[in-house]
Amino acid sequence: MNRSQLFVPRPWLRASHLQTLLPRLIYRKRQWYGAWEVFALSDGDFIELCWYQMPEPDSRRPLVVLFHGLEGSVDSPYIWQTMETLAQQGFDSVVMHFRGCGKTPINRLPRAYHSGDIGDPKAVIDALAKRYPQRSLHAIGFSLGGNMLAQLMSSDTAETISSAAICCAPLDLMSCSKRIDHGFSKLYRKYLLTPLKYKFSTKQQRGVFRDWPAMADIDVSTMTSFLEFDDKVTAPLHGFKDVHDYYQRASGKQFLKHIKQPTLIIHADDDPFLGSDVVPQPHEMNSFVDYERQPHGGHMGFIDYQRGFCSWLPERLVKWVSEQEVKQP
Repeated sequence: MNRSQLFVPRPWLRASHLQTLLPRLIYRKRQWYGAWEVFALSDGDFIELCWYQMPEPDSRRPLVVLFHGLEGSVDSPYIWQTMETLAQQGFDSVVMHFRGCGKTPINRLPRAYHSGDIGDPKAVIDALAKRYPQRSLHAIGFSLGGNMLAQLMSSDTAETISSAAICCAPLDLMSCSKRIDHGFSKLYRKYLLTPLKYKFSTKQQRGVFRDWPAMADIDVSTMTSFLEFDDKVTAPLHGFKDVHDYYQRASGKQFLKHIKQPTLIIHADDDPFLGSDVVPQPHEMNSFVDYERQPHGGHMGFIDYQRGFCSWLPERLVKWVSEQEVKQP
C-alpha cells in the first residue's frame, strides 16, 4: 500500500470510537429519495432495491451494486455517500437491502438474513446481468455485507462481476462476536441487537412461526449478546446446527484464497467491532486480493477534517472501481 492510499486523520480525530460515531452525528440525512424497486425472490419473499436513479435501458454506464452492513440501509451514511460519489464519477448504483432492512421492516417468511447469506445477492446480480448485458458490474460490501461479498466473489456468480471492494468486514465471526462483548463496544452491540430482537418478536406476534413451535416460544427480550442470539435464532433459522457451525461456515476469511476477480479489502486496526482474527495472512489470500490495513478509521468512519468533516472512504472506493473499470477489455 503506497502513501497515497493511507488514511491519516488529524490527531484529534484518531480515537476509534469517535471515528465510528461521527458519521451518525455530523452528516445530514440523505437528501435524495432514489428509485425503489421491490425484487421478488423465488421462495415467495421479497427484498427492496434502491437506485440512486433508475438507469436508462440502453445506457452503457458501469453499474455498482452495494451491500450494507447489519441492520443498515440506503440511509446509512457510508451507503448514500458512496452512491453520491459514484454518480459524480459517471457510475450508476443500486443498494440491495437484505430481508427486512428496506422500507418494509418485516419480511414475509420466518427466515431473515445472515453474514454468509449469498442466495439473495446472487439472485440480484444474476438478474441485473441479464437486464443490463451491455454494462460492467462491480460490487461493494460493507461490514456484514462485505463478509458476505467475500464468499460471493469465490462463487460462480463472480464471473459476472468485474471487481469488488470489501470494507470493515467481520471475516472471522467468532472473533468479532467476542470483541463486541467488551468495553465501550457493548454500546454498539445493544444498538444492533435491539432491532433484530424487535423484528423477531414482531414476527412471533404476527404468527409467522405458527408452524415452527421452537421459534414461536423463544424469548429474545433477555438476550444481550450476539453469541446467544445467533445460537438460538440466527443459526436454526438459516439451517445451521448451532452458533459455532454458523460462525465457522459463514466467516468470509476462508473464501479469500478462492476469489475470482480483483477485490479490494479495507480494514482499520482500531475498528471496535472487529477482533484481531479478521486480519488474513498472506497464504489466506490470492493474487486477486488487494489488502489495505489502515491504522485508523474505526468502523466505517474514516473521517477527517478539511474545511469541514469529510469521509475518506467513498473517494477511496470509487477510485478503486474506476481503476478496475479502466482495465476492462
